[in-house]
This record gives sequence, C-alpha cells and structure tokens, in this order.
Amino acid sequence: RVVLCEDGDVITITDDGIERTDRVPAGMLYVDGIVGDVGQGVLRDRRVLAEEGVVVVVVTVDVGAAKVLVGPEIITRGWVYAPEAEDLIEEGCEAVATAVERALKNGTRDVDALEKEVRRAAGKFVSERTKRRPMIVPVVMET
Repeated sequence: RVVLCEDGDVITITDDGIERTDRVPAGMLYVDGIVGDVGQGVLRDRRVLAEEGVVVVVVTVDVGAAKVLVGPEIITRGWVYAPEAEDLIEEGCEAVATAVERALKNGTRDVDALEKEVRRAAGKFVSERTKRRPMIVPVVMET
C-alpha cells in the first residue's frame, strides 16, 4: 500500500496500517547542513543563483596611475555557455573596462566604489543583452 501525500500532510502508522490523518501548515525551507536557520537574504541569493546564474567580473587596477592593468575577465556559471558566447562575453568585458576607466579618470580611487561601478556596468550590459539578471560578483584588485 502506498500513501500519496504532500508537504504538510500528517501520516499515522499503526498496527492496522498507514493513513493520512491531518494537515499542518508547511512551506519550503532550504537547509545547507551547516547552520540550522538561514535568512531571507541567503534564500534570495540561492534563488537568483538557481534561476539566473552568476557572473564574476575580475579586474586589476593601478589606482595611483588611474588605469586598468589586467582584465576585466568575465567568468560565468549558469548564465550563458561560455564557449558559445565568446563574443558576448568579450563585449561585456569591453563595457566594464570602459566604465572602470571612466570612473578612474573621474577620480574614483576607492576599491568599493570601483566594485559598485563594475557591478552596475556588468549588470546593465547583461540585462540589456540577455534580458536576464544573474548575480554579479565584482572583484577589483589593486596594485
């Protein structure tokens, strides 16, 4: 015998058999196995990662000389299949490089502010070109 049940169904097992006897309120809970409770921010991030993917943008700058030294490089997971989207990724790198160079030229020297600019430029490019909103992770390294 098989009892078909859904989230929230209470199943009672006795000597006479098994049956669905009650219902309790139940919802989805994502557990990572390390901590007992996860916050709404973590759940939101997991949802975005699962549905839209992630785009990591890495760039190295010399803030003193106000110039980009290396990159930007774009690494993706779950957004586009990189080997088939090389042109798109290259255009994204160019858009981010232009934004970072403009910010440096305008006097931005704070790494946090540069990371915000990378996130803004990459997010705008990705959204306009693919109509998707993956998680954007900017990594700005300075020398």
